[in-house]
Amino acid sequence: MNYKGNYFFLPEAAYLKCIISILMLISPALFGLSFEDQEEKVQEALKAMNRMEHEEAYRLFKEVRDSEPYHPLAPFGTLANKWMVNQATKGFEAGNDEMLREIDGVIDEYRQRLLIEPDNPDLKYYMGLTNGLRARVQLSEKKWLSVMISGYKIIRYLKSALKENPENPDVIIAFGVFNYYVGMSSGFMQIASWILQLSGSKEEGLKQIEYAALNGNYSRYEARRILAFSYLYFEGEYKSAQHWLAVLRAEFPNNPYYAFLAAEAELQTGNPNIDEQMAKITNKLPELNLYTKLDYYQRLTLLRGTRAMLEGDLATAEYELKQFVDNYYSELDYDLTNGLLRLGQVYDLLGKRTQAIEQYRKAIALDNRTVATLKAAQYLKKPYVKKP
Repeated sequence: MNYKGNYFFLPEAAYLKCIISILMLISPALFGLSFEDQEEKVQEALKAMNRMEHEEAYRLFKEVRDSEPYHPLAPFGTLANKWMVNQATKGFEAGNDEMLREIDGVIDEYRQRLLIEPDNPDLKYYMGLTNGLRARVQLSEKKWLSVMISGYKIIRYLKSALKENPENPDVIIAFGVFNYYVGMSSGFMQIASWILQLSGSKEEGLKQIEYAALNGNYSRYEARRILAFSYLYFEGEYKSAQHWLAVLRAEFPNNPYYAFLAAEAELQTGNPNIDEQMAKITNKLPELNLYTKLDYYQRLTLLRGTRAMLEGDLATAEYELKQFVDNYYSELDYDLTNGLLRLGQVYDLLGKRTQAIEQYRKAIALDNRTVATLKAAQYLKKPYVKKP
């Protein structure tokens, strides 16, 4: 398969987290035999990331960074994992503040290397990824102009690297995500893509991501996660989501995020039997850092409320879902949209139409292009009725 044409990039709040999480895990397979020992550590670091062992991944990347010969992934991998560790231990705001101070140092390191090796595609690639991480941090602070500037730098460096690696799935995946995102973007984004002389489509993007999921070396894990996430939250194709989650869970059975997504997929198909997935999350809680642990307490509340709704226990469903939406604090709002939608459905089932409308309007106002916002708009017009 060859997906060389029609690439697009431009970040925006609703989807950029998925984009940047891809950028944290990919690397062109361009290294020679002198990198064998380092590559073994890099692969172990990538697996540690998928086990949510970010401190261990950080240690491995730093070990590679401190060794010779120079490995261009190491500075970025160290930086990205430190960002994840900071968010888990210090929270989003403090973690982002510290990260912005360190990103410039890594960019300067790559810039100095490029002065010596101006045609090195690896260095250009990781310069692009580091600007991507900066855009991700700026996004959380709603610095839109800064995000746009960083976004332009990302695509400039990545396109340069792509010329040297047009068939490499570990490069193509990034453009697949960008293409997918522009396919669901607003008119403003379409205009911006024209200005940048880049284009893309949702369908082509999904094909490129799947190409990486099947053929990628460094990118295959994240490509599978992006497919599962996209099918679950944006496409509403729950069987496809379950397929990719089954692949991920077979290799990383103790990852609580994959267990959560698997539980969500079951609930979306009307199956309340999620005991196994909830147990996986609960068993992992003692190992998690404070802020990550709080995230999963939230997610368990959402799962309990949704399961109660499907089982007809509306009092429990109302209590759990209200707890979830009233105490939601996470950085992105996809799960909040689901919580608002489901609380609205519970109110409709209880005959509390006014409260239901309030929740649906809140879900629609998030405007994050998820399936939940479309359903909320549907039930705003006509009350939700449980299928027999």
